[in-house]
Amino acid sequence: MIILFANQKGGVGKSTLSVLFSNYLTLAKNKAVKVYDMDFQRSLYNKAQAAEVIENTPLYPVEAAELSQFNAIQKKDNKKENQVSIIDLAGKMDDDELVPVFQKSDLILCPFSYDEYSVSSTIEFSFVIKKINPNAKIIFIPNRVRSSVKYETMKSVQDALKNFGAVTSSITERIDFQRITTYDIPSNIIEVIEPVFESIYNEYIDPAWHKMITCV
Repeated sequence: MIILFANQKGGVGKSTLSVLFSNYLTLAKNKAVKVYDMDFQRSLYNKAQAAEVIENTPLYPVEAAELSQFNAIQKKDNKKENQVSIIDLAGKMDDDELVPVFQKSDLILCPFSYDEYSVSSTIEFSFVIKKINPNAKIIFIPNRVRSSVKYETMKSVQDALKNFGAVTSSITERIDFQRITTYDIPSNIIEVIEPVFESIYNEYIDPAWHKMITCV
């Protein structure tokens, strides 16, 4: 499977959730994972390098890659029946090389925040994705949600996004997310992410996995 973490809006937690989801698949589901950091900031790749420097072995390989390499990556990873490939994309849509990425990926995980600009950018992003790939599976993850704030537009935002895909439960804003690594998930963070990741795994990844095994 090829899973994207993508949204044209930056700062919504794509790289952070890419790391946490990769850790979760490895530790909780015993899946072989490979991560491709296609974000020009390389924050995910740098985390993996930092882990190696302090002699903490990452749970999975992390490779810095360019969009132009996607077709080669997809062909290579399709031969690995037991691997989940996770791609962290930059927050942009103005690159033609994104087209095959959105066309050939199995699942698009789209973090967003409930502020006005993030929501409008997310809807624009989803509209473009569906034009490129009408069958794209998009899962929206409300992220960095403040428990102390009343989001009056939450229901209307969710209703709008459901025209393009499914919306998970929220992940609350936490300072300790800034200290995540590629080799562990602290127990206090597991409590926050597990309900969201478990639902995504059970509904979209595990059934697809069994289908692929059956087809083989």
